[in-house]
Amino acid sequence: SQVLKEAGVPRLFASVGLDENAASLAATALAYAPRLPAMLATISLMDRLGRRSLLLRFIPLMALSHLALAASLLHMASASSALPAAAAVVALCGYGVAFSLSLGPIPNILTSELFPMRARAAAMSVSLAAQFVCNTAVGAGFPALRASLGSGGVFFAFAAVCAAGWLVTAVAVPETKGRALEDDGGEGKTKAS
Repeated sequence: SQVLKEAGVPRLFASVGLDENAASLAATALAYAPRLPAMLATISLMDRLGRRSLLLRFIPLMALSHLALAASLLHMASASSALPAAAAVVALCGYGVAFSLSLGPIPNILTSELFPMRARAAAMSVSLAAQFVCNTAVGAGFPALRASLGSGGVFFAFAAVCAAGWLVTAVAVPETKGRALEDDGGEGKTKAS
């Protein structure tokens, strides 16, 4: 919500008659609203298109959303229009949708599909622990990063991390579509076999 305020989004909503608190709430709700339909779409898309395919399609959209948000934040100070604030809302919505279609659910599913049954529980534990550590590091480190890089700089850095994630996915992440969960780490038969 601090990033939304910095991007001028509450002022955008205040211009249509909402007070600052209601404007902040409306902006946050708008940024999160598209995520539910995206999560529901992910359920069918994962089996139709594949996990790797979704990652390769939507990680770049996450990066573009970060770039748009960074540009919006950088232009907010000099803007006399509501365009940067509107762009920030669109960027946050786009990021939420892209995340819900890729890096939100897919790492957990891939972890369960890539490891053999005998190692699956340990692999899932390590994967979830790594996710929690990284999420905590981003949350705890964001204020320091913002102080040193500025808000726009932080989101440019997040876009670079997305680009690196896309490259790792393109090079090292196998497709698990059609593999049975009971297979030994996805190295065996497909569901159709």
